Amino acid sequence: MSEPEKTLAQKIIEDATQTKPEQKMPNVLELSGQTVKYEDLLKDIVQKLLESGQLIIVGVKQTGKTNAAMCIMRQIMNSDAHKNLAMKTLIFDTVLQWRYYYDAVQYLNLEDYRILPTVLDLIVDIGFTDSIDTRNAIGQIVLNDFVRKREMKEKFNGKVPYHDVYLIEECQNVLGSYALSGDVGRFWLKIVSECANYKMMFLFIGQRLADISTKVIERTRYFLLGATSGDNDLAKLRRIGGKRLADACVGLKRGEFVFFDKNQKSFWVITFPLFEQNGKPYPFTNGVKGNKGSATKLF
Repeated sequence: MSEPEKTLAQKIIEDATQTKPEQKMPNVLELSGQTVKYEDLLKDIVQKLLESGQLIIVGVKQTGKTNAAMCIMRQIMNSDAHKNLAMKTLIFDTVLQWRYYYDAVQYLNLEDYRILPTVLDLIVDIGFTDSIDTRNAIGQIVLNDFVRKREMKEKFNGKVPYHDVYLIEECQNVLGSYALSGDVGRFWLKIVSECANYKMMFLFIGQRLADISTKVIERTRYFLLGATSGDNDLAKLRRIGGKRLADACVGLKRGEFVFFDKNQKSFWVITFPLFEQNGKPYPFTNGVKGNKGSATKLF
């Protein structure tokens, strides 16, 4: 004989007495949406820089901008492209930080060289007291590279064989609100607009968005934003990312930055660890100083 059908009451009692698997509760990071590791986000920042052409790092004094930039540059130099000699870096150090506190990379004083040597990585000390001299010196170096990269692209049928990554400290001296006027200014606007086409990538470091030309900010997709104060900067943040972005940048601690994607309107808070040197920068010794000649095969 078949068993009699269970009543509704019997089914309810039976379900209540059965042991059910315990539900795993999400942790605080999962609830906040922050599930990406620091190392993964750092790699993503570098990849986005290489795709878009520029990244702007800003924050008031003592927010850890240079420390964050050093972490990013080390990630770049540890990349496969760099190891395979498909990427070179040039660090314009106007604040005497990199030649003392970065890794074992060659450095030189720009005033001692008429033509920069072609090496894989180089820190260039720029000690001009006049911001116009600084802008013109960096602009001339980048212009020479721009012309060379155009020639390469033509020579290799539309392909560019390697990336150039430039880092510019105190970028307001080069890309200030009134710096993009005149012949030099028009050149920088062209560079910011077209650099990705020639694999020329820029990390710009400054103290305030308000001091950087709007023409540059409008052409930049990715930002690392440290602690911000002042009505002008907060107003600019609200214009590019809304009130939530501006609020997120108030009260950040040293080493904390908001990584903002202007197109996606998304942002992450990332805390950079204190940069620890791996060796020390050392003077460039294989070049030719003064008015002596030199020759370098480019391609």
